[in-house]
Amino acid sequence: MKSSITTATLLAAVSLFPMATMAQTANSVADNESAGANEGILASGDIVVTALRRDSTLQETPISIAAMSGETLRDMGSSELSGYFRQVPNLNVTQGQIGSSRISIRGVNAAGEATVGLYYDETPVTGPSGTTQDPGAVAANLNLFDVERVEVLRGPQGTLYGASSMAGTLRIIFNKPDASTYETAAEAEASAIDGGGTGYGAKAMVNMPIVEDKLAVRLVGYYQKKPGFIDNVRYGDRNINDSTARGVRALIGYEPGPDTTVTATAIYEKSTADDQQGWYPQVGRYKTDSYVRLPFNSEMQLYNLKADQDFGFATLTATGTYYKFNIVRTVDFTPAVAALGSLPSTCSAYYGLSAACSADQQSAFSDYASSVLPAIGYQPAWLKSQNYEVRLASNGTNFIDWTIGGYYEHRKDHIDSNVTSVSAVDGAIPDPLRNLSYRYVETKVRQMAGFGEVTLHPTDKLSLTGGLRYYDYTKSTGGEATLASPLTASMLADYSKVKASAHGLIEKFNVSYNFTPDLMAYATAAKGFRPGGANNIPILPENLIAYDADSLWNYEAGIKTSWLGGDVVFNAAVFQIDWSNMQLSARTADGLYSFLTNAGAARIRGGEVDLTVRPLAGLSLSVSGGYTDGKLTEDQANDDILVTASSGRKGDRLPNSPKWSSAASASYKWALNDRFDGLLRADFAYTGKMKSNVSSTDPYLTYYGDYATLNLRAGVENETWGMAVYVNNVTDTVGNVSQTNGFGYSNLTFSIQPRTFGVNFHFAM
Repeated sequence: MKSSITTATLLAAVSLFPMATMAQTANSVADNESAGANEGILASGDIVVTALRRDSTLQETPISIAAMSGETLRDMGSSELSGYFRQVPNLNVTQGQIGSSRISIRGVNAAGEATVGLYYDETPVTGPSGTTQDPGAVAANLNLFDVERVEVLRGPQGTLYGASSMAGTLRIIFNKPDASTYETAAEAEASAIDGGGTGYGAKAMVNMPIVEDKLAVRLVGYYQKKPGFIDNVRYGDRNINDSTARGVRALIGYEPGPDTTVTATAIYEKSTADDQQGWYPQVGRYKTDSYVRLPFNSEMQLYNLKADQDFGFATLTATGTYYKFNIVRTVDFTPAVAALGSLPSTCSAYYGLSAACSADQQSAFSDYASSVLPAIGYQPAWLKSQNYEVRLASNGTNFIDWTIGGYYEHRKDHIDSNVTSVSAVDGAIPDPLRNLSYRYVETKVRQMAGFGEVTLHPTDKLSLTGGLRYYDYTKSTGGEATLASPLTASMLADYSKVKASAHGLIEKFNVSYNFTPDLMAYATAAKGFRPGGANNIPILPENLIAYDADSLWNYEAGIKTSWLGGDVVFNAAVFQIDWSNMQLSARTADGLYSFLTNAGAARIRGGEVDLTVRPLAGLSLSVSGGYTDGKLTEDQANDDILVTASSGRKGDRLPNSPKWSSAASASYKWALNDRFDGLLRADFAYTGKMKSNVSSTDPYLTYYGDYATLNLRAGVENETWGMAVYVNNVTDTVGNVSQTNGFGYSNLTFSIQPRTFGVNFHFAM
């Protein structure tokens, strides 16, 4: 049945393309071209970006950058991060339980602070540190309705974007209020997974001028229910991984004069899921037999005020943000508690014995361990952050462009880590909790920076850029464990607090040369870094508590070209990354404790290419690819950590990143008649094979990735409204975005949606 559906869908799409070509007329297609409707997956040509903190086009910006407009995201059906990242080569997201996702670029993937800066307009957003000092594992994933564009800046962006942009920066730019016109837009959607559940959603936007050309308000609201497709065979529950997201966004734009703009932004979004998002292949395709239910929820509040003042020679920008990020994460502890409950050493620890338990003691302990099952880790966490930046950027001259500024961040977060028994009847979390162990960890970060970039134009073809950022940070971590149990491998610990601090410089050098207006070559060398910090692990040896910043240098060369008046665009870049003093998760020499430390170095080599061709009016074809080959150049070992089969050795390939990734799209719009246009679109993406751990001898090693997807979309539209039907994952590929083994469990798998059918209606005026 599935193969027949796939075949029919593909045949229908193939047959429609020549019919559409025969039906083409020129009238409304020209309008679509002027509106940017001919973009492929990645926008190119004259789309305006602000990667350099001032306006420039994609082809003028001398870095490897990909961008997608809001219209392209809508045509692709992408409403969040997971909907588009596979379309951008060398951008990867390793996903887990909903709310847990790590963004990486060019293979730079590691625990600790984020390696990719995630910006919503002017605000860098990160997640709570958790018990393992790993805020990079929680990427805020806000809805993308009414977004102007998404920019993916590959390579370190440390001079302009700071500490956690060591591998690159991902920027989401919202549409801004317009005081000159009244606008409305809305979308409604329904979808169904083949063999799974159904979903639906509604989104709306209104832009209202309050004072003409002076004051406007832009309001956005949305609700989305994503369908589930995982079944719990133990309880007979179907589609347990469905989820909902709802939110509002309000922007107020004020222009008191022709040279002054003030924008205030308020965002609220809440996401919830009733149960786990992972499954076990050994139980069955998209099946789990978990004893517990694993709910998740997140709540984001973000408030930003930005002011721009144009002085003629330069523009002053000042921005301030406060955001609060609450999450509740859960993890199945049943396998670990069951495994620990069967060990004689755990029995001895339970009774406080230096020798083995007697037969009666072992039997009694086993009965006790069984009585507390099932069990989960229940971890409510919150983060509060204040971010401020002021910068002055030149408005462009024939000889020099420059940007100078300062940045301040004050961030604190807290997590309560409970391991609690849950209902043996249905796996539900009790109220109050029946804790086996409890600890909390709190983290505070204070970071200041001053930065500047200068670009000289000695000739009208040559540009020389130098950038510098001075940073100074202090991070403190404290906490205590007030309840412990051998069944959770935990122990009591009094409150302790440790500070770590550092300061230093980040440099950037870039040279570009415009051989012709349509051919530019560039080379760059840029440094990136992440702050260090301190572990809060009970009775961790003093020499292992603090860990240092890690850093890398990226050496890159690329070309940007356009041909035939911009109908053909080809860009390419090659790079080498030298990563030193790597932060990694390790264990103490006695094997008892996991912590962050510094050990080893790596080299990553690769490149990106993208080609967009517009052979005729209304038709856009694009293809892009990325390659990364990352390997350790030093052993991940030192005198303080336990060297085991899981330790990385020189020559080992870096984990959680594909060596190959590629994408392609075909988009065709043509005039059906004098009122409506037709739309056909196909999006293909391939993600290469990945491994979960660095060492090939790691007993927990698993492999995932190595899958391709095809999405098809067809519709009719005009300037006011449109309707589209779509099939995502046409071939019903099992696309595993992560897979892990651990103590007491194996092959916990998180994957993309199976084949999904849907219909979308949109309206704008």
